[in-house]
Amino acid sequence: MGMRRSTPASVLFSTYNLLNLSAGSGPHYESIVAVIRSLDCDVLAVQEVLAPDPEAAGDLLRRLAADVGMRCEVPRGNGAGNSGNSAAVAFGGHAYHVGLMWRDGVEPVPDSLRCFGGNDFWHGLAMVTLDVGGTLVRHASFHAGPFSRLQRADQNERLVAAVTRSQGSASPALIGADWNAECADRVQDSDGTWRYYEPADPYADVPWFADLVYQCEWDYDATGSRRHWADRRAGDVLWSGGLQDAAAVLGARWQATTGHHLDDVYAQHGIQRRIDAVRVTAQLLPAMRGHQVLDSEAARAASDHLPVTVEYLPAALHP
Repeated sequence: MGMRRSTPASVLFSTYNLLNLSAGSGPHYESIVAVIRSLDCDVLAVQEVLAPDPEAAGDLLRRLAADVGMRCEVPRGNGAGNSGNSAAVAFGGHAYHVGLMWRDGVEPVPDSLRCFGGNDFWHGLAMVTLDVGGTLVRHASFHAGPFSRLQRADQNERLVAAVTRSQGSASPALIGADWNAECADRVQDSDGTWRYYEPADPYADVPWFADLVYQCEWDYDATGSRRHWADRRAGDVLWSGGLQDAAAVLGARWQATTGHHLDDVYAQHGIQRRIDAVRVTAQLLPAMRGHQVLDSEAARAASDHLPVTVEYLPAALHP
């Protein structure tokens, strides 16, 4: 069941990694459609849209949007040869693409689509300015690289710049993503001390296996034994760059978004991680109202990632 609104005037924004969604996926496609419908959100960021070329990626996103009762096309300008609509999909460099969809009543601002693909990021960034009841808010979908820790941190710097220094950056923004790394956001306790929002290092008590090179830092003690811990540098770039994790902002209960699916190599080692999240710019902080991870039997079966939803109140952006 989707997130319950605190007020009818709020907006629900979800992010969902679709686990290799391709055209003609059969039962997998139908299960993804069912989960998205159950979210009942206003705006949805999706990752892992698989297609061989940009046209096919756009067609798949259009099909998915139609099947879940949403839209995904942004009007282009009226200049000669430049009219029409573009699907809100960024074509990545490794066959995995990202996109955005929204329900009727939410209107995309013409010419506001910004797509950064394989030349900019391992996967991609799609960003659209949406009119949510008279308030303009940018919504984005992003998918961080799965392998190189240093590249991930570097590309998060580029993401910060794309969101905070690009055209239209004065308007508030939310980014739904598979971040492929641990959050490094800090929260302040009542006694004034600061701590990580994440309650524990998910890798600390797990015996070393090869894929930890993509997620951990390590060194060796005097006996040559390896010690390892979560590499939070990529997450710290986001937090220090002003893109804050909505779950930490709201003080939401920690919930893993991965670790339930046998296709996940980390799950095979008993590791549960919260790597799917919505991040927001400072303008959104007073508008944030709620956070939910949809942990249902259907969601666990459909993908190796669970969808995340946040609620914000556009009216709170205008004191």
